[in-house]
Amino acid sequence: MFINGMVCILQSKYQINIDGTVAAYRLPYLLAGNSLVLKQDSIYYEHFYNELQPWKHFVPFKNDLSDLMEKLQWAKDHDEEAKNIAKAGQEFARNALMGDHIFCYYFKLFQEYAKLQVSDPKVRDGMEKVIQPDDDLFPCNCHRTKVKEEL
Repeated sequence: MFINGMVCILQSKYQINIDGTVAAYRLPYLLAGNSLVLKQDSIYYEHFYNELQPWKHFVPFKNDLSDLMEKLQWAKDHDEEAKNIAKAGQEFARNALMGDHIFCYYFKLFQEYAKLQVSDPKVRDGMEKVIQPDDDLFPCNCHRTKVKEEL
């Protein structure tokens, strides 16, 4: 049901991205579609927000929504510019937010986090090695180094 609903939603000319109690998780999906994304200024943050550029990848509107109608009217009045912004958002999503990019982000995140570890890991009784599956679905091309064998 979610997939069919998203397909219908992504056929709209404009997409409005509004946060809830956290950052709106659907933003990458909206950007990857063909629609112009209007994104609320947000106190929430996802790892890719610093790479997104307002008026290049999306049209920003105020957190309190007070200028949303004005921004929608701008999009209607500037159809060609709106299409260019939508296309740039789509290219950004397809070049930075696909599965392999997300996996690489987390790989690098955990690599950096591991550097902060102050003690050696302890293998406790009852622990067993979990064989890692091949990752041909989303191969990581983020310069992976050999992981230390701990078990």
